[in-house]
Amino acid sequence: MLLLDKIVSTFSDLIIALPAKDKANRTEIREVLLGVQTQMERSIELTIVYINASKQIPSSQQLSVHLKQAPSALIGSYNEHEVCTKLYGLADRFKSVFSSIKGSIAMGQINAVEKLICELASGESIVIEGLRNTTEQMYLYGEELSYLTDVEFEQKKTEIFCWQDQECKELRVQLNSFRASVKDVLDRM
Repeated sequence: MLLLDKIVSTFSDLIIALPAKDKANRTEIREVLLGVQTQMERSIELTIVYINASKQIPSSQQLSVHLKQAPSALIGSYNEHEVCTKLYGLADRFKSVFSSIKGSIAMGQINAVEKLICELASGESIVIEGLRNTTEQMYLYGEELSYLTDVEFEQKKTEIFCWQDQECKELRVQLNSFRASVKDVLDRM
């Protein structure tokens, strides 16, 4: 009878603990997703502000310096806040066979939520890589401006500003797509 009492006690503990664990898992998913969304928004908005600030710089020398400083000024802020870490951890937990996180999602939504979280993790890394590419291109433009005459500078500046406008539009599209994916996951929970 002692063994049976122990089994009943263990199952009773599980019955009490599992709903609390499900709630904790759902809370964790929400916190991770909203935290990543906040950091992603911050990173993209910082980049857009930096890009737009370059349009206010009149001299070729100052504009060149501003553009060349983009990688050090911006990439450090993306890495500083470790945008990827928690989302990758959450995606890994969905892939784990023994993770309790899947149990906190409605049965019919598990695969959809898991897929969305994995897509967010890979999409997020694509956005960060895109931000790196943007800052590298800004650096290259800054280098190029260093060697131009006044007439060439004005032509190149026009080209740079057109490119920057297109980059800002693309960043906003990526951010809106990321927001929609986060909302989709949260709606399915």
